[in-house]
Amino acid sequence: MFYKNKNKNKNAQSSATASKNDRPSIIGGDVVIQGNVTSQGLMQLDGKFEGEIRIHSLTVGEQGWVDGLIDAQEVVIKGKVTGAINAIKVTLDKTANVSGDITHHSISIASGAKVNGSIKQVNEEQKVKSSITPVNEEQKVTALNSKKSTEKTG
Repeated sequence: MFYKNKNKNKNAQSSATASKNDRPSIIGGDVVIQGNVTSQGLMQLDGKFEGEIRIHSLTVGEQGWVDGLIDAQEVVIKGKVTGAINAIKVTLDKTANVSGDITHHSISIASGAKVNGSIKQVNEEQKVKSSITPVNEEQKVTALNSKKSTEKTG
């Protein structure tokens, strides 16, 4: 009898944890973020973001603005994006204003959405690739050593 109750509590706890992970991180309209964000979760952006966003799911609200790269599984744009979008699924709402290239597997563009850039569809065998080449630690060290030697000689 007590064993069943303990299992119910464990199941309730794991359900609560799972539902917390399904809630989006919300960036309010009065917030400006500069830098890079990486997340496996969901994000609702109503403020301004300058930099790179690598995320599972992103919604840019009507007042939201991204100035930089978006690399995601799923993107819904209702606001403004200046920069590249690389995503499996892209949805552009009627209020979307995108200035940049879009690489996608599937896209939905509502009447009224504005796009200034190229739109490239990739098939299932191809992977949506980021326009930014990742840098490994060895490349960072080599670049840093090169910079130091240039500073010493110059």
